[in-house]
Amino acid sequence: MATLQEIREEAGLSVSDLAKRAEVDYKTVKKADESSGSIHRFKALALIKALNQELGTEYKLEDIDGLTLH
Repeated sequence: MATLQEIREEAGLSVSDLAKRAEVDYKTVKKADESSGSIHRFKALALIKALNQELGTEYKLEDIDGLTLH
């Protein structure tokens, strides 16, 4: 499994870029990126959707290491 940060970097996106593409707050992406707290499930899904669109992949929540959801 890969962390959100690893996948984001593979996509060549900054935290700010991913936040804009996923339409979520920068702090939410930063928190998920650093595995430093829990984020809402629907926001995590938005992040993964944006990454999948960028990379042409089909990641699911369970594929991302270190995400804590509430």
